[in-house]
Amino acid sequence: MASTAKVISLASIFFSIIVGLLIYYWISPSNKEEMKIQFEKVVNFLLNFIIFMWIAKVVLNITIFIKDPLAVLAYPADSTAFYLAIIASFTRLVFNQKNLNLFNFLSVLLPVVLTASFMFEFTQFIQDHNWYSLTNMIVFMILVTFFYYFIDKISPLNLYLILLISWLTGTLIMYFTQPYVSFFGYLLSLPFIFSFFLFNLSVLIYHKLKR
Repeated sequence: MASTAKVISLASIFFSIIVGLLIYYWISPSNKEEMKIQFEKVVNFLLNFIIFMWIAKVVLNITIFIKDPLAVLAYPADSTAFYLAIIASFTRLVFNQKNLNLFNFLSVLLPVVLTASFMFEFTQFIQDHNWYSLTNMIVFMILVTFFYYFIDKISPLNLYLILLISWLTGTLIMYFTQPYVSFFGYLLSLPFIFSFFLFNLSVLIYHKLKR
């Protein structure tokens, strides 16, 4: 039953990301040809993230993997593997800046992930009647609505900053008022929340100084 639930959760994540990509493509006022290029980069990032998740899962369970590889490969990764995959993925982005405008990339990745997060929490709430999913869903719904309403009304830099601060505020409120706070089913720790915020804030500051 546990493994079945994990498979359903992974299917929900995949479906949610597809919906996030389609909604951004449909609503965004950006040039469609340019958007296709950005989409290719986002998909490439997500594929690399999945690969890093598998690598992290194997490394964290290397002794079990040597004895019984299927015992590790048959089950989804835990939150530690998720953190390591995030770190590896964004480290790769930083070192790939010569071929990638990091701010422009994150400006596309952010709304896609926010919309996907809303869809994931929605499916979790419908499926499991999890009230913590409802709280997450409301936070992501506010962020997604704000983004698409102001997408052509304020500058991308200011929009990104407002969303980032709003995400941090909403996440911290949930962290201190709920037994746990999760992202696509993976538990978030307080150090990770602040590290993720500071990384994105540093991208904003770098982009601002570079202009």
